[in-house]
Amino acid sequence: MDKTYTESLSVRSIDCDLYGKMRLDALFAAMQEGGETHARLLGLSHQALLDRHLFFVLSRIHVSILNPPRFGQSVRHTTWPGTMNRFFCPRYHVFSLEDGTPLAAAGALWVVLDTETRRLISPIQADLRFPDNSDLPAPVELPNRLPARITSTYSVSQRLVQYSDMDLNGHVNNTRYITWLCDQLGKAAFEHRHISSLTAGYEREIRDEPELEIHLAQSESGFSYEVSSAGAVRHFLALGTFSEDA
Repeated sequence: MDKTYTESLSVRSIDCDLYGKMRLDALFAAMQEGGETHARLLGLSHQALLDRHLFFVLSRIHVSILNPPRFGQSVRHTTWPGTMNRFFCPRYHVFSLEDGTPLAAAGALWVVLDTETRRLISPIQADLRFPDNSDLPAPVELPNRLPARITSTYSVSQRLVQYSDMDLNGHVNNTRYITWLCDQLGKAAFEHRHISSLTAGYEREIRDEPELEIHLAQSESGFSYEVSSAGAVRHFLALGTFSEDA
């Protein structure tokens, strides 16, 4: 049983913004695909879980970026599961250049849902057998608490869920929230800097919401971002900071 999984990624033009930096949603997509590949090797692929009427959903994530990958670079991505409990299945990710130069790291908490009831199932009760990686040090802290909102003036906008937002699980994919966030921040926010820290919580899946309300608060060094729907139901909350590019 492979405790970790490592892959080499070439940063493609489709992954990059107009400044040649890998977009944050592309980094999230790499984490999702790398994690799925490792889960498949462990016998816990998306299809294997569906056969048991289960699926994984990202609940919380903490990402730390020292330097965003850039167009044409060859990047090494290593991922492994942490020690699960009755609520969460942790997974870690580390990105570096081929010479070992660190780029980014993330700690994510995944939950297991029942495909019919959409309710939480304990991963321990589901008998998900991950390798014992208790000997591997965590590259970042896990997001054990949801981020707090910035107490400042918010801009408010509306958004409709589109065809391209939905995934195999019949809900908005976790990467799409990050796309929306970066779109809302705008291209000028990324010209000479990057999101260096992001803590996000996925609180309730979006399936067929007719209209979403987006709240964004920005300061010189960071931002708070929230997605909600009718009745003030909150689906997603993120808190982040910027750093100047090297």
